[in-house]
Amino acid sequence: MFEAVPRRRLSQGVVGQIAAAIRNGEYPPGTALPSERALMSAFAVGRPAVREALLQLEAEGLIAIHHGRRARVADPSASEFVRGLEAAAARVTSQGDRFVEDVKETRLVLEVAMARRAAEVAGPESIQTLMAALAENQRAISDRTRYLATDIAFHRTIATMTGNAIFEAAAGVILEWLARFRVDCVHVEGANLLSYDEHAGIANAIAMRDPDAAALAMTRHQQRSHTLYRLLGAESGQPSQARASSDRSAPSIGQRCS
Repeated sequence: MFEAVPRRRLSQGVVGQIAAAIRNGEYPPGTALPSERALMSAFAVGRPAVREALLQLEAEGLIAIHHGRRARVADPSASEFVRGLEAAAARVTSQGDRFVEDVKETRLVLEVAMARRAAEVAGPESIQTLMAALAENQRAISDRTRYLATDIAFHRTIATMTGNAIFEAAAGVILEWLARFRVDCVHVEGANLLSYDEHAGIANAIAMRDPDAAALAMTRHQQRSHTLYRLLGAESGQPSQARASSDRSAPSIGQRCS
């Protein structure tokens, strides 16, 4: 289906062919693209060219890229929603602390609703995917940078499980935006282990198809996260760039970021 591209402007050649395949309906919305390795072979290019092409396709709103999973063709309406939400976020970021609080409150409502919905519609395959994301999260407990990525991937997996493109799009924007302000939260001693335990409780409730339990577990998880945001912010005087240094008393690991 794809052809090797000329050596000049390799990524552009990849972009053109994948975009054409998407627009021609060969890859409908929600369909996974071939793996990076498969694309490298099909186009006879290296990994950098493929990754650059995928990033451009994502920027154009044609695909969605999630950590640890193959890129998927974006729902056009969801892509437009994401771009609008990102633009709105960029405009109001100047509001500082108030904006951060609004985003966290929105995330709480959204994530609880998604956990409940995921438990209502969970099927064997989606549960298996969720448990795989949980396992990745567990393996990353000792690695601060990797833990944050797997944390985001876990929450995005729940969003995908709902089958609601707007849920998934909104969660993606909010999670990636908050990730810029969460680096220090995963530096609190013991935070990652407790975070994983909370994730496990959420995942188990969803796997048991218990909406009430899933919503409650997510609520507790997010509220604990918000408490630590505030504590770190109060210590640093800069909520969006909080620093938890070793010469201060660390917040209780029962109050952590997620």
